[in-house]
Amino acid sequence: RSPARARGWCAVGARFPGRRARGGGGAYRSSVAMTVLEDAELNVVDDRMALMAIQVSSLDEASTEQKRRAMEFAEATSVSFSYKRLSRVDYLAPFRDLTKLQLDNNALTKIEGLDHLVHLRWLDLSFNALTKMENLRSLVKLEDLSLYHNQIDTIQGLEACKDTLVSLSLGENKLKYLESFDPLRALTALRLANFAGNPVCDEEDYAPYVLTRTRELKYLDHRLVRREAVEKARDQYADELAELEAKEEEARVAKRKAAEKAARDARAREANLLGVAELFDDMLSKDPEFAKLRKLPSEKDGGVLIKGLPVFREAFERLLEEFTRAMEKQLAAKNEETNEWRAVLDGALAEKDAEARALMRRLETERKHAFRALENDEQTHEDPEDPEAEIAEETRAVTRAENKAKLKRVKAVIRTARAAARAERARTTSGADGEGEEGAAEDSSASESESESESESESDPEPEYDSDAGSESESEVDVHESTGRWLRRRGDETKEKLLAIELHCADFTADLIFEFDRNFSEIVDKSKQLIAGIFTEMRAHEDAYFAEMSEASTAMLEQFSTGKLDDVCDEDAKVVLADKDTFMNAVRAHHDFHVNMIDQREDALGSEERKRLDAVMAELRVWERERNRSRVEEIIGHWKRHNDLIAEVCGDDED
Repeated sequence: RSPARARGWCAVGARFPGRRARGGGGAYRSSVAMTVLEDAELNVVDDRMALMAIQVSSLDEASTEQKRRAMEFAEATSVSFSYKRLSRVDYLAPFRDLTKLQLDNNALTKIEGLDHLVHLRWLDLSFNALTKMENLRSLVKLEDLSLYHNQIDTIQGLEACKDTLVSLSLGENKLKYLESFDPLRALTALRLANFAGNPVCDEEDYAPYVLTRTRELKYLDHRLVRREAVEKARDQYADELAELEAKEEEARVAKRKAAEKAARDARAREANLLGVAELFDDMLSKDPEFAKLRKLPSEKDGGVLIKGLPVFREAFERLLEEFTRAMEKQLAAKNEETNEWRAVLDGALAEKDAEARALMRRLETERKHAFRALENDEQTHEDPEDPEAEIAEETRAVTRAENKAKLKRVKAVIRTARAAARAERARTTSGADGEGEEGAAEDSSASESESESESESESDPEPEYDSDAGSESESEVDVHESTGRWLRRRGDETKEKLLAIELHCADFTADLIFEFDRNFSEIVDKSKQLIAGIFTEMRAHEDAYFAEMSEASTAMLEQFSTGKLDDVCDEDAKVVLADKDTFMNAVRAHHDFHVNMIDQREDALGSEERKRLDAVMAELRVWERERNRSRVEEIIGHWKRHNDLIAEVCGDDED
């Protein structure tokens, strides 16, 4: 029996070719298969099984085996562990990019080990002993899920794939109640569903209930869903469906509002405004005295103590609007300063990088042509091995003459290398004229650097031979060794120039960071001044509100003492007003609570401004240290590689 047939589908169109409904005979065969699994010894996945599970397309078994062995587990996209008598799956970690996984016809009792399969689209767990839909939270791309012929009694755990799941097979399980299908409402992409063989299918309203819990289902239990059946089901469950859709609309509205609030909070957090818009409502809702004071009656109307509250709220909203505009303007100033600073820094570093690259190219070109000239010299001056000639060359005169000739060859090699390097650079520069402004700037820096280096190189002392040098003149001159010394000297010079360039970069970067710190600090200081100014005004409005409330409190005590409020006071109000000190302390506590909240929010915003500045500057300094360290390591590494190449061709430096 193929895994596709075991899924319990019928032929429902081109999307699912070859799937056939299982009849009574199929059910009998499946029960026999499960009995065999129960009686046989259970397995776990190992290397060999994992290798054989990889699905590849080939013409014969030999080529299939070869392809499997050549493929890394991480490269496999389809594996099949069907009919392996598995009791658990714990070897899927190497398969990172699976899109199709077959675990049907085993003895699995729990869904597990799938958390890393974020690319999975097709999962077959049919014909197992699963009792719960679980551990599917990572399958965000799942389109096809088969849990046919298990022991599941609840539909759950499909939140991750609610917008992608197209096909769901839960036939031959333990679903007993119509309410089990309520979670299907969240599966917006579901088009094919199979629940045949569950106890709930015997319910008369099974099909209409499912059709009202799905959105655009095309096939149910291997049968095409007709429009007439959907309309009839909607009429049958009109009241429930209306209530369900109303709840869904409420959920959508709540979700949209939550998203809008999250966006507002993100903008407020970025502009350092978090908590300011909610400050007024928080002062009232969190004040333990407010609920008590707002209910105290008066002779004319209730709540006379807080009649100045609307004026206070109006002033607060005006200040909030002004403060929001001002802080958003400050945020724009910070972003502008950061972008301008980054542009200046990047431009300066790019200019110096071009100069450094030019020096490195020059050294590489000289080395390349020096090696090539040495090869030509070897072919031209290859001397045969002659023992008698070696004996003759031991004389001082012969050695001096030979050294003169070899020194001439060294000079010729170096001159050839220099000339070839200059010619190659000239061709490279002329060929890069049309590559844009960046290329032109780099070529300009390169030409300037190379001109300076060439003028220095032309004055470099070449190896010379002194006929009166005594014993040194009697030592044999080696062309490769002399050329190697010249190349090493050129490498040392280039390294020192590159380090000087990097030192210059470190210096001006430090200066730019200092300048940025100064400019950014000025913007932060202005933001802190705005914060202080706005919250000072808030406190002034709070003081005005409190002064008015204090006058109203005195008047209320006079009214209560003369009995004018007896008819409108409940027992709680009478208790509060009967004790003058307690009443006035509550009014004062109400005011103090507001002031404390205003002060706390002001302190929090001011501290956040400083904290953000410190974080930005700390990040820049860490970046500069890492940049400098990386560049120095790069220069030293380039110098070492240069010397290693020289050692391979010219030999090690005896010094």
